[in-house]
Amino acid sequence: MSNHSGEVLDFIAVDVEGNGQEQQEIIELAIVSSHQNTTLDILSWLIRPIAPVTEQAMRFHGITNEELESSSTTDEIRSEVLEALGKGIVVGHNVSVDTRLIRKQFGEWGPLAIIDTIKLAKYVCPNLRSYSLDEMIKEFALDISAFERHRATGDARATAQLFNILLSKLKSSQRDVLTLSQIAGSADNPFLEDQQGDLF
Repeated sequence: MSNHSGEVLDFIAVDVEGNGQEQQEIIELAIVSSHQNTTLDILSWLIRPIAPVTEQAMRFHGITNEELESSSTTDEIRSEVLEALGKGIVVGHNVSVDTRLIRKQFGEWGPLAIIDTIKLAKYVCPNLRSYSLDEMIKEFALDISAFERHRATGDARATAQLFNILLSKLKSSQRDVLTLSQIAGSADNPFLEDQQGDLF
């Protein structure tokens, strides 16, 4: 992982897809773990929701209600998912959406830090036309095919690649958890709160 002052070496990238309902449920979750710019593991789950997937959501990610009929429920995989999420550094593209849904569906989870690759990309490359994941894939020639987009595994893989590229463009003095949290911490990043708590 990293100590609080050392360079970030390990992290997980997360991505979720939802059922499109007003009370959004996660129907696909992917976790990509990385160490020193190398992918270590890719885990993904299809999750049977309480409410069906809407037509609009189905057109976006292609996951059908029929596919989900034989999938596990949230309760059946809760402990497995929370163990895989762990207590380390989490990254994602507009990550607070993912972390909010994960906590709502799977319960309390306390990562060390939550870093948003949109914020980090804006800091590293301030003059781009767009910071959507599609644009990041084009800008940095990420190794993700078109058919992998808008599925949790493909998007999490893209995010992991993007984070490693953005990290490489920072000064070595900026690659620690504290500085990354200050530059690109999500709205619900716990790391800065913990640091402030240590001061008092």
